[in-house]
Amino acid sequence: MNAGLIAINLAAIIFGSAALFGELHASPFWIVGARGLFAAITLFFYAFTVGGLNLTSAKNHLKPLVITGVLLSYHWVSFFASVQMADIAIATLTFATFPLFTILLQSIRAKSWPNLIEIAAGAVIVIAVGMLVDVKAEGAKLFGTVIGLTSALAFAFFGVFAKSLTLYMRPITISFVQNIVVVVSMLPFLGFMGPAPERGSDWMWLVVLGVVTTALMHQLYLFALSRLSAKTCSGFIALEPVYAIAFAAILFGQPITLWVVVSGLMIIGASLALLFTDRQ
Repeated sequence: MNAGLIAINLAAIIFGSAALFGELHASPFWIVGARGLFAAITLFFYAFTVGGLNLTSAKNHLKPLVITGVLLSYHWVSFFASVQMADIAIATLTFATFPLFTILLQSIRAKSWPNLIEIAAGAVIVIAVGMLVDVKAEGAKLFGTVIGLTSALAFAFFGVFAKSLTLYMRPITISFVQNIVVVVSMLPFLGFMGPAPERGSDWMWLVVLGVVTTALMHQLYLFALSRLSAKTCSGFIALEPVYAIAFAAILFGQPITLWVVVSGLMIIGASLALLFTDRQ
């Protein structure tokens, strides 16, 4: 269990650093395209070394793989757009609302009403997000908050649809194909959605984003998941905003206001409650 706890803590810290890459002087489309490319290359060579990549199986389930890949593309693009238009705190905290959207989607699919804990947690999340929204803020910051919520919604759809794929394919195959879809879906936008990364240091950080923050984090999460419960792993990953906000304050001097702390505690607490309701 110790190895699993170490792995999931490292995964949560790495996951929390992802928002920092939104501070690069590059369009979210370029950031996401590079992220998918370097992650796919890493996963391919990893699979070539240890095995596990089954493209025949992927071909038989190409439609859901493409759908989830497109959802992942939008989730990443909107997340980095939220970072750039609002800030890291707002982007990560609005993303942390995804368990609420997941519960709603599951309730719709099951044609059932949410239980009392889910309704209460949902109400807390709505209030907390309302506290984050500054209607007097300039248009970009307000729009960045809305975009952050759509990122969480896209991730909820992604999680619901991707879960069924694990019944037919190994996770490394799913992740590899989804990252290829991310790259392909970004290509039509790169010609006019600038700026493109220009400095060598920017490309270096994009390699880190794809290799470490995406491919390595994915493997650490899977390693931890094989030794810990899914609820425990989800609980650690839900702490992403804590790490992201701390990193942003230390590295970029972004302020941590009392309002952010209070709303953050409400969102994270309610999200953890939703994650631990054990709704299937």
